[in-house]
Amino acid sequence: MSIRAASLLVALCVAVSAPFELARHQEDPRALADAFVGAANDGDRAALQALVHPDVVAYLMEQVPERWEEVLSRWAETRFDDDYHVTVRPASDVGAYDEGTQALVFGGKLRFRFPVLPPSHFLIIQKAGEIESRDGRLGLGGPAAIEAVRQDGGRWYITIPVVEILPD
Repeated sequence: MSIRAASLLVALCVAVSAPFELARHQEDPRALADAFVGAANDGDRAALQALVHPDVVAYLMEQVPERWEEVLSRWAETRFDDDYHVTVRPASDVGAYDEGTQALVFGGKLRFRFPVLPPSHFLIIQKAGEIESRDGRLGLGGPAAIEAVRQDGGRWYITIPVVEILPD
């Protein structure tokens, strides 16, 4: 077999397997979490962006590009070990989330509002040990990432809130 034929065969295998891999990520929010961890560990900003609902990306890029850049940078710097654990919780089970206002409110002062796609669930990605970012900072145990997610058109996506400081 020639090198050209072998290259074409490899390209065909990748092209055929990619839709199956994408479909796997669409079926289950835990698979979305696995894809998130893989993309974060690789520091792959494009792959991380692909996990966010396209309408959310468009809104953030147009309305609050600094928020989008901050989120994407934080994600791309996060590292997970193989021992991470994923919990999926319905949004209705998260006490700080108000379905009426589609916002998380903490301490009555800080609101995380979902202007495009409200979450139906939250992914909590935890690990038992330390988490090291690219700049060498360490975080100990506890939640490493809490991401709001929702299924749309048969696929699970991350949805991102905008942050608002509430008046006194």
